[in-house]
Amino acid sequence: MNSNDTALKPWLYGKITAMGWIGKPSFGGDFAFLAAYLPGDGELGPQAAQSALRKLVAAWGMHEGSMVENPEIHGMPVTAVLEGLTVTVLGLPGVPITLPVTTEWAVIARQHGQISFALTTRPWPYGPVESEAAILRFFKADPTTNAAVSMLLPVATPAA
Repeated sequence: MNSNDTALKPWLYGKITAMGWIGKPSFGGDFAFLAAYLPGDGELGPQAAQSALRKLVAAWGMHEGSMVENPEIHGMPVTAVLEGLTVTVLGLPGVPITLPVTTEWAVIARQHGQISFALTTRPWPYGPVESEAAILRFFKADPTTNAAVSMLLPVATPAA
């Protein structure tokens, strides 16, 4: 996959979907988590979406099951930019991620100066999303985490 072919076209693969939550990692305390996946609801279906995302992750020099702290892709840092109650992940070629977050999530992300981000290549397998709890179960399931690239991202806040 070359630089001209890195965008995941939503009509073919589905639109990248992301969710943020507060969790308690093994080292204790509250931490801001963000995870993203392809629903696989595009014209080509879930298997094509998974294949395209795997190729994209490989083009970044990463692989499923890896954990990367302060990642760089093609020499550019991957960063979570927190502006008000909106987070945007910058530096993921072909994967646009911007979503609203809660006040609690934003405060914890700013306090730690970093977030845990996971991008799973596993497409959503259950049809229409019925609840946030269902998405959280999906993200915590072994097949999803095993198919994820996990990243510890620095948090940047734009100057006022």
